[in-house]
Amino acid sequence: MSSIKLVAWNVRGIMSSTICLSNLLKDTDCDICIISEHKLKERSLHYLSTIERGYNCISKADALPIGYNAYHGKGGIAILYKTSLQFSVNEISDINYSRIAGIELKNQSYGSLFIFGAYLPSDDSIENYKSELSILDSLYAYYSVYGNCIIAGDLNASCLHKDRSISNIYKSKELLNFVSRHHLLYAGGKIQSKGPKYTYVTKQTMLDYILCNEIIYRKLRYYEILDEGAISSTSDHLPVVIEFETDSTPHRVINSSDKLPAWHKVTDAQINQYQKLLSDPVEILIDKMNSYSFADIDTIYDDFVSTLHNAANIAIPKCGFNPLTKPYWNADVKRAHDNERSMRKLWVLDGQPRGMHFDSYRIYKRAKSEFRRVQQAANEQYMQKCYDDLNETAECDIRLFWKQIKRFKGRSSKIYPEIVYENKVYSSPESVANCFAEYFHELYQPKESDNFDNEFKCSIESVYKDIIKTCGVEGGYLPGGLITEQEVS
Repeated sequence: MSSIKLVAWNVRGIMSSTICLSNLLKDTDCDICIISEHKLKERSLHYLSTIERGYNCISKADALPIGYNAYHGKGGIAILYKTSLQFSVNEISDINYSRIAGIELKNQSYGSLFIFGAYLPSDDSIENYKSELSILDSLYAYYSVYGNCIIAGDLNASCLHKDRSISNIYKSKELLNFVSRHHLLYAGGKIQSKGPKYTYVTKQTMLDYILCNEIIYRKLRYYEILDEGAISSTSDHLPVVIEFETDSTPHRVINSSDKLPAWHKVTDAQINQYQKLLSDPVEILIDKMNSYSFADIDTIYDDFVSTLHNAANIAIPKCGFNPLTKPYWNADVKRAHDNERSMRKLWVLDGQPRGMHFDSYRIYKRAKSEFRRVQQAANEQYMQKCYDDLNETAECDIRLFWKQIKRFKGRSSKIYPEIVYENKVYSSPESVANCFAEYFHELYQPKESDNFDNEFKCSIESVYKDIIKTCGVEGGYLPGGLITEQEVS
């Protein structure tokens, strides 16, 4: 059965935790990551989308007070999710609060799953905490009617009895009331977690949670708090990781060999066939849409998309990705190339005469020269665009700059040099390594040959035996005198 992996982490400023977060995303291979306290201003939120390829981001920044002149922001919440998720992922747009963000995961077989990321106030004001928690309360009460809900993030209060003496008791009571009111489960309660029993390292209290209901709990594979040595971290909070099962495959895998509709190759007959295949199913779906309630509109949507795909698979020709396609190849280059190939065919049919006084040869050479000119111009234009992108990236994001540099680099060769040892040829990396191991093993083995000095060997062995015999006799003479305890120490 498939699963979804969710991570929640207070990064304490994303600019200092970028590399740590990137490594965390790779190591955990999480599908969704809740980031709290990224400390970015509104204009810099796009930076979160550049941290790791394959992730989209929904983020919010805290409103800053008038006169705030620091180069970084305060607080902030963000949700990163994989682009390959086999779900319709939508931001919950009616959350008009900077400390809470939410997304809805939806597909036909699983239904809706609502995930809220929260960063609740860290100050001692109980009124501020109540206000933000009441917003979260209202959101959960509303959306839990339509599907399962998960709340993750830094809640800045503890549900555990052991933390009450070193945390804000009033905030903890409010959080416990919220949890019990909605029958939510948390680590340290019914959920047994791996790793440390705290997430805030400084006071060793549990402030970061992933709260879920009984349904998610029954599908929970594990709940883990990553220890300080498990990851490279600049934050004083520990990441929380959970994995729970789903009834459907959470990822959509598109391979380079997949065939996609080639709409540019379609003919009128194929269009007519496509329309006929859609006619009856679409009418049935329209009738269903008119009779169904508004809550079933998503089912209608999924059925309609499936109908379009099925009709296209039958009637529309397909083509695959060509890895040899040049990135600069555009319509002008293709037009010049087609003209050059057609002129060459005419020249071949004319007997392939050579000389500018032959019309077919002269026209073919001109078409070939024109194609090369257009191709070179398109290549230069493409390279100039790449350089412009690099210059722009180098000014605003040095990490993204080096990522683009790596993309432009060619792949290293997979051909390994051959070596010959004892009349055998070794070409694979494993065989070459084994060959070297065998060679050096044989090199240090004693061997007798015509030049071997056997008398010297016997004399050394005789002296060695005398030393062992002399030093081994109790009370006998030991060259250099007895070794004292002081010399050993």
